[in-house]
Amino acid sequence: MQRKIKIGISACLLGVNCRYNGCTKACPMIYDLLKDKVQFIPVCPEYNCGLGMPRPPMRLETSAKGTRVKVIETGEDKTDVLLDWINVEVKLLERAGIAAFIFKARSPSCGLRNVELFTPGGRSLGPVGQGLFAAAMKRKFPEMTFCEEGDFPEIAEKLVY
Repeated sequence: MQRKIKIGISACLLGVNCRYNGCTKACPMIYDLLKDKVQFIPVCPEYNCGLGMPRPPMRLETSAKGTRVKVIETGEDKTDVLLDWINVEVKLLERAGIAAFIFKARSPSCGLRNVELFTPGGRSLGPVGQGLFAAAMKRKFPEMTFCEEGDFPEIAEKLVY
């Protein structure tokens, strides 16, 4: 029996109810295209770092300390909690031997590109940000294949061959 390659994936894309509102963003096409070829490693940075569910919506904001993840309604900064978890999780994913990662688009933690970035005053700078977890993964694994759910089905073959 051939061993399946391991691919990390934002857990909400596999149907796990872990988003801020307690829902999922299941993407059955990804599962259907890859289920026989890969072993999925589901990850939800915001839930797994202890932010709970449901949780208040968050966004990326610029600051003197760099890009921060803040609760929209209160301005509470959740960046350090996320970064502490990310530092551990990236090492665990390295040990697990993942070959690629499929991220949830536009997420303040998982968005690979085009995540809306805001000023501290709440003015949008447009879709120019990258989620904290996605950015950390790209730094740690510069040669790894990364994509978002919207990249399917075009990228499916690249992930498994």
